[in-house]
Amino acid sequence: MTTAAGLMAEGRRRALSGGLDEGVHLLHRALALDPAPEIRETLTRILRWSRRFDEADAVLAAGLADRPDHPGLRALAGEGALRRRRPTEAAAHVAAASAMTADLWRIAGSARLLLTDPAGAVVAWERGRRLDPADWRLAGNILYAANCDPAMTTAGLRRRQDAVFAGMSWPRRPAPRPRAADGRLHIGYVGGCFTNHAAARVVLPMIMGHDRSRFRITCYPTLPAPVDPRLLQLRLAVDGWRGLAGLDDAAAADLIRADGIDVLVDLDGHVGGNRIGIFARRPAALQIQAWGYLPGTGLPVMDGLVTDPVLLPPAERADLPASLATLDVPCPTLGSPLAAPPDADPRIGADVVRLGCPARLEKLPDSLLEAFAAILDARPATVLVLQDDLVHDPAIGARLDRWQDRHRLAPGRVERLARGVPDYLTVIRSLDLALDTSPYSGGVVTLDLLSQGVPVVTMGGGQACSRTTASILACLGPDGLVAEGRDAWIGRVLALIDDAEARRALRAELRATHIPRLAAASPATIRAVEAQLLSLAGG
Repeated sequence: MTTAAGLMAEGRRRALSGGLDEGVHLLHRALALDPAPEIRETLTRILRWSRRFDEADAVLAAGLADRPDHPGLRALAGEGALRRRRPTEAAAHVAAASAMTADLWRIAGSARLLLTDPAGAVVAWERGRRLDPADWRLAGNILYAANCDPAMTTAGLRRRQDAVFAGMSWPRRPAPRPRAADGRLHIGYVGGCFTNHAAARVVLPMIMGHDRSRFRITCYPTLPAPVDPRLLQLRLAVDGWRGLAGLDDAAAADLIRADGIDVLVDLDGHVGGNRIGIFARRPAALQIQAWGYLPGTGLPVMDGLVTDPVLLPPAERADLPASLATLDVPCPTLGSPLAAPPDADPRIGADVVRLGCPARLEKLPDSLLEAFAAILDARPATVLVLQDDLVHDPAIGARLDRWQDRHRLAPGRVERLARGVPDYLTVIRSLDLALDTSPYSGGVVTLDLLSQGVPVVTMGGGQACSRTTASILACLGPDGLVAEGRDAWIGRVLALIDDAEARRALRAELRATHIPRLAAASPATIRAVEAQLLSLAGG
């Protein structure tokens, strides 16, 4: 007789193998035999992987009706709230659990980070690590929070990394494999961005542009998902596509090792969906950090970091591990444009200057909001546009209310928009000037703004993640948009608000040159990465 446990195991196996619908069917059969929380958890996860979120919510709600304080179900509910950008709701789910687990502490910390409380987030993640010291996600989250610290520097980040990884043992670097008979270097790319993720627009052109006569490519997506039409071309073009979802770090490392990878590239660092625990097991002789996370993970088993002199100035390189090679390439952060820019400037003749920051709101600490207020106070004929689903969270709404009240900013001076209402592209094209986030600078958002002819003013900072926009501007232009320090940044923004002709000239330059410059820079970046990888690999 088929058991509920057997059906659950087989359903999960089929889902992880790509048969999501089959997995859902088997798990519904298991649930009919036994409405256990573990079956509901598994079914909820697979429904989410299938993007069937309403069905997943119904299964989870039924489970919580039976077991309202079940830690696993509450963790799933908290994850769902975080996915919808509702940190206050996520924190409430954590509080309703009967016992704290490492997963619940992870969710609690993520909620605190979205609520712009990185210190509180670190406290929660450290408590989770005490319950599960082997959870690499918690270690990575603690380091990711350092990107949100305005006082953080490259040297300070190195000290934080050393503290987080203190006491851990690391495998020795294996000997390089003999080169394949065809002479090609086998590169493996590991990342969560192979699903429906904005970072895919940065990573995919790089991977697709490799010289296939010299390189063999295998992609290792870390997250299960239905086939995205935008990724189908990549899946057909590469030599291998090996899903890692459902495999623990040891099994995933064994699979990669058996594939004979010469150079393993991490695309995620410490962002969501990462699998740095795989790299900690050293499945390849050369392991590189690239594109998705620019400061470097701090793992002693990483051999190279893709960067440039703006992201990582030569004077700061002594703060990196001595064993870490820097792979300097022009424009390490590139990607396909969001869309073609408008033929004409839609903002000519506008009376009110629209300033925009369509980035994730957790990247706006109090220090940056105060700088925004200084600009709005000094120029009454301006409007600030924010766009993120976090605007619907009550705690975030209250925070913005207090900020506006403190600076006597009328409601109409700050537009708080959710994603999709109106759509992201429409919002970007409505802006006269964009304000970069700090200390965590924009990457994909900056590229999107520039692609639509919107200048982005950035202030740089003391670590790589503060300089992403400055790196992009150094490669693609235009000049004059990088100001070092808060006061210089405010002054540059005010000068552009006052000088409509300068704004028009910048916008015209971007509309005319951004996509051609991007098209010219991409091959140079890819060839530079290839040359560096071949050099590290000995030919």
